[in-house]
Amino acid sequence: LVMSFEVQYQGLDTGQRIGYMGYSVSAKELWPGAEEAFRATEWFFGIIFSVEICIRMVGWGPKRFPFDFWNWFDAGMVALWLLSETWFQSMDERIIRLARTARLFRLVRVIRMIHGFDSLYLMMTAMKGSVAVLFWSFILLLVAQIMIAFLLNQVLSATYLLDSTYPQSDRHEVFAYFGTCSRAILSMFELTLGNWPVIARILQDKVSEWYFAFSIAHKVTIGFAVIGVINGVFMQETFKVAGSDDKIMMRQRDREKKLHTKKMKRLFEHADESGDGILDMEEFIQVLENPSVRTWLAAQDLSISSNEAAANLFRLLDDGDAALTAMELVDGVARLKGPAKSMDLAVFKLDFMKFKEDVSKLAELVESIGGQVVEGGFSKAHASSKRRSVLAE
Repeated sequence: LVMSFEVQYQGLDTGQRIGYMGYSVSAKELWPGAEEAFRATEWFFGIIFSVEICIRMVGWGPKRFPFDFWNWFDAGMVALWLLSETWFQSMDERIIRLARTARLFRLVRVIRMIHGFDSLYLMMTAMKGSVAVLFWSFILLLVAQIMIAFLLNQVLSATYLLDSTYPQSDRHEVFAYFGTCSRAILSMFELTLGNWPVIARILQDKVSEWYFAFSIAHKVTIGFAVIGVINGVFMQETFKVAGSDDKIMMRQRDREKKLHTKKMKRLFEHADESGDGILDMEEFIQVLENPSVRTWLAAQDLSISSNEAAANLFRLLDDGDAALTAMELVDGVARLKGPAKSMDLAVFKLDFMKFKEDVSKLAELVESIGGQVVEGGFSKAHASSKRRSVLAE
């Protein structure tokens, strides 16, 4: 805010110096005492930043402080401020002004705060991820525009600009757009991205009406098709990079969890008519009899079509005490809603294999015990038979 006022003050002073219309009064007369106020605020913030760097050096210690980029950045800003207020003061006024423009880099400190806001952080991450795509898009467009610019420059130079039969004023006007390499390239970008009808009208009115075909064809191919494809690829790659950012994924997951908790607690408060903080099966089934609640749960990927399904859902959510708390409802619904995932199937398969192994061991144990019982019974029967035969003798 202070820098914006200072830039405005310098603009008023520059306008008065060059004699621009409406700036006849000097900045000192318009804003008396402004320079002193700017110097005071500059020293105030400079001292604050210097103290902050010193505290950070002491707090972080020599083992951590040198290895953080932002520490060096802030230290550099403080050093530039000290130089601009001491050594640069004896130099030319223009050098002093240029040195003070380094204070603009302090605005980068504001960008560091963006990481605390999800939407702004998403935009900053998308912009950083778009650098590579932007570079190659620019190269592709630049090569195409240079080729067409060179072609137009050569054709117009040979057929129009050097032909003295055409009015000189018209040739000057066409030369202003296509006379040199830099003018032709800038005109092609203007024809593609800017106010293209102006250049198209000049070519049609001053050179030949047949240039309407070139202007339309260029606008449809380069200005519409190529630019459209570049925009599509640019957006796709940019959001792909932003979507793979770890911090964005974690924040999105945390935001979804908070939203789910809020919704489930609202359902719990609606169902808990007694107000004791616990839901029994009767209260749970009663609230799920409401069609609106069932539709709302279906929107949460949890379909309940009957009271029996509601009772089964209660048993799945309950931890065995025949009562649901708010956190049991939150955690249970989060676990059950939605389609089965690969991890869910893998866990089920693992549990099933363990269950199958336990059943096999139990079957072997039963078979072993059964064999021992049969063998023992046979031995007893044989001994009894032998005793009876001995007695008979």
